Order: sequence, then structure tokens, then C-alpha cells
Amino acid sequence: MTAVSSSGDTGRRVDPGRRRKAIAGAYQGLLVDFIDIYLPVIALVPAIGYFQPADLSPAIKSTIYFVTYAATLIGRPIGALLFGSMADRVGRRRITMVSVTGFSVCTLLIGFLPGYQTLGGWAIVLLIGLRFVDGIFLGGEYTAAVPLAYEYCDRRKRGLVGGVLAGAYCAAFVLISVLTLIMLKIAPAGGTSSPYAQWGWRVSFFFGAACGFAFLLYRRKHLPESDLWEKSAKTRSPLRTVMFGRDRASFWQVFVLMTGLWLTSSMVASVVPDKLKNFHQIDATTVTWTLLVTNIVLYGGFVASGVVSQRVGRRRFLAVMGAVIAVLGSVAYYVFMSGNLAGTFSVLAASVVVQVLITSVFGVATVYVNERFGTSVRSSGFAMGYSLSLLLPSFYSFYLLGLGQLLPESLTAVPLIALGGVLIVIGALWGPETKDLEFRPTGRVAEAANDLS
Repeated sequence: MTAVSSSGDTGRRVDPGRRRKAIAGAYQGLLVDFIDIYLPVIALVPAIGYFQPADLSPAIKSTIYFVTYAATLIGRPIGALLFGSMADRVGRRRITMVSVTGFSVCTLLIGFLPGYQTLGGWAIVLLIGLRFVDGIFLGGEYTAAVPLAYEYCDRRKRGLVGGVLAGAYCAAFVLISVLTLIMLKIAPAGGTSSPYAQWGWRVSFFFGAACGFAFLLYRRKHLPESDLWEKSAKTRSPLRTVMFGRDRASFWQVFVLMTGLWLTSSMVASVVPDKLKNFHQIDATTVTWTLLVTNIVLYGGFVASGVVSQRVGRRRFLAVMGAVIAVLGSVAYYVFMSGNLAGTFSVLAASVVVQVLITSVFGVATVYVNERFGTSVRSSGFAMGYSLSLLLPSFYSFYLLGLGQLLPESLTAVPLIALGGVLIVIGALWGPETKDLEFRPTGRVAEAANDLS
């Protein structure tokens, strides 16, 4: 007989082996997901000229780089909406496997792409197109695998699990950064004919694809389907239920909260490295090592946030941290940009403090959003609340340009940090407390989430 243990939810007992497999599968899937996201941001940057004509202006080159990265961001919400609904209708496990297959194939194909000298303008078109399709599949992976993990998780440990899962972001960054540094030593970068431009960058993409296929081979037999989903009544139109039905208030509350979280974390993660290089004039190698240290510390920040939220409550934790970000986060960023710090080490230390202080709260994001929706629409609610909220923050670079016309460079990001913190506070206070929520099958037992809405 298979051993079972209490999940911490009344009336529910879960096979601990299936629980471990579900949580491990979500972590592995997110790790592969984030590796794929970081590939163009880290590994492809030294070789982006391979896909472009040599006589482009710096402004156009920067635009092509931004579009290459943005193509994935645009694809993610589309994939989240498509696959999130499918995960609620046909199952979490199946959609996880389909999504990982899709983005692994796209990553492999990018690794084989010829450059501008062979294909002309089609080289960059194919790169951007594959990154867009890649983003669609990436958007499907986390909307299926993450709810599956939480539906197996002991409710008393969901905060810890949420922090650990968020740490896949940091682990992926470290892996790709270290691999890129190694490849730059083996195959130095330079012009379009340099070893790194010709083949060095491809190793990282092949590594990303290999991680995806390894996940598929291992999880094909070891990734369980959600027992809660199997026992739940299915909703004919999960997206409609989330947007216009009984869960619409939960969606808009999560949308406001996540808009604040994305605005602060994504903006800071992109702006601080740029300011280290271009404002403080610190060399790229030192910046890279600083970001590696930042992500190691940030991993601890994610886990600590999840654990603390389990003790004091998600609502209180998010509201307090939103206020901390709005006030202390803004002050810390201003100090980092003030030019009054003594020495390079002080600047680097300040950059670590800014990123960890503002971004650590994200360790609570996925668990809280999943707690806000019932089992029959959890993937759809997670997909829409987590991904659609990316739309407004994704234009942060344009906001910075506009604010740059009104404020000195040391202050341009401060209004965005403060606004993001305020939105986190509003979103947190708008919603209920969820840390003790019991996940139950819908249609047979009343979903606790509905009682909280």
C-alpha cells in the first residue's frame, strides 16, 4: 500500500512521493523556463552583431536588441492565456510537457541559425520570430506546472515552497552567466568573425535546449497530474469565469498587485546593471560578478519572504513590503545614484542592497496569486493575473525616457519605484488573507477561495 500523509488541508491526504515530484517538477520547469529567458539577455549580447549589418547606428542596434528581448515578453502573456485555459480544461501535466517541448525546440533552432552574412535581413527576422514563438510556449509552462505544485503542497509550507520556486530565477541567471563567462574565455568575442560570434554563443542555446529535453525525459514518468484537478468539476470557459464571472474581483485585485511587483522588480533588475556600466563606469566583468552575487543573496531573500509571509500572513507582508519599497527602496536607489558613495565597492554594495530590498518580495507572488483562485480556474487566474499585469510595466524604458526630461538621472526611476510600491500596498489591502486557505476540489466541496472573495 502507498503511504500517504496529511497535506495540512482538512480531509485531504496526499502521497508524499507525488508531492515531492510535483514540487520538483515545477522547480525544474521554472529553471528551464528562466534559463531560456536569460539566453538572449546574457549569452547573445556579445554576439548580437552576428545577426546585423555592420553599418547600423548604435540606436538601431539597441532597438534590435530590445525587440529581440521584448518578443519573448510579448509572447509570454499570449501563451499564458492560451495554455492557462487549456491546463484548467485538459490537465496541468499535459500542458507542462507540451510547453517545455515547444520552447526547447525553439531554443535548439535558434542555436542553429545562420547569421546576416548568410541570410541577410532574414537572420534577425528569424531570431525575433523564434523568440516570439518561444515566449508563447514559455508562457504555458509556468501557468501549468506552478499550480500543479501548489495543489500538492502542504498549506503550512506553501510560503517556503513559493520562495524556493521563485529562486529558480536566481539559479538560472547564475548558470547562464557562468556558462557565458566560460565560453568567452574559450571563444573570445570581438567582431562578427570572432569565435564567440561564430559559435561560442550557440553552446549556451544548446545547453538551454538540452535542459528542456532532459526535463521531458525525466518528468515523462515522474511528473504526476494534479489530484485536485482530477477530482474537480471542470469549467467550460475558465477565462470568461476569471474575467467576467465570479472571480473577476480576484483578477483585478491580483492585476493591481502584480503590476506593482512587475514595475518595481523588472525595472530595477534592468536599470541597475545599466547604471553600473554607463553611470558609474564600472567594467562589464565586475558588473557580471556583482550580479552573480546579487542573485545568490536574492535567492535567500525570496525564501525568507515566503517563510515570513507564512508566519505573519501574505496580506500583511505584502502591504508592509510595498510601503518599504515605496519609501526605503526609493531612498536606497537615490543613494545608489547620488554619486556620493566612496569607492567602487560602496557602489557595488549599494546595487546589491537596492535589488535585494526591492525584488525579494517577489518570492510571495506565485503562491499568493494561486491562492486567490479556485481549482477549476487556478491556471487561468494565475495566467491572467501574473502575465497580463506585465503589459504596463514592460514599457518602463519609455517611462524612464519621459521622466528623464523632467528629473535628473539620479531620480528618474524613483517615481516608478514609489508607484510600484503603492500599487503593491493597494493590491494587498484589497484582497483577503490566504495563508491558511485550504485547496479543495471544486464542484464537490465548497472552495475556500470563494468564501474569501
